[in-house]
Amino acid sequence: MFKRIIILVALSSILLLLLVRGHTATPVNNTINKNMIEYTITKIDGDHYYGKSEDGTEIRFSDENILSGDNIQVHDDVIGYLEKNSLGKTVVKVEKK
Repeated sequence: MFKRIIILVALSSILLLLLVRGHTATPVNNTINKNMIEYTITKIDGDHYYGKSEDGTEIRFSDENILSGDNIQVHDDVIGYLEKNSLGKTVVKVEKK
């Protein structure tokens, strides 16, 4: 009986340790960087703009997404703000860097 109590206490301690470590290991403030990406404009076709980031991902957006007053040309660096919790990475707004 004494051996069973020792094993139960040991296993309970290990389980408690794993639960506590699992909750403290997640980063808290990582969503800001995931929702903002820098692009270089590669092409403008009418009211559609095309850009490419340093890691090779491409983006397409219309002039509706550009903040008012920003005059964007080819080779300009822009920051694209993506929709939060979006799987398709929808552009919400774009501003000139």
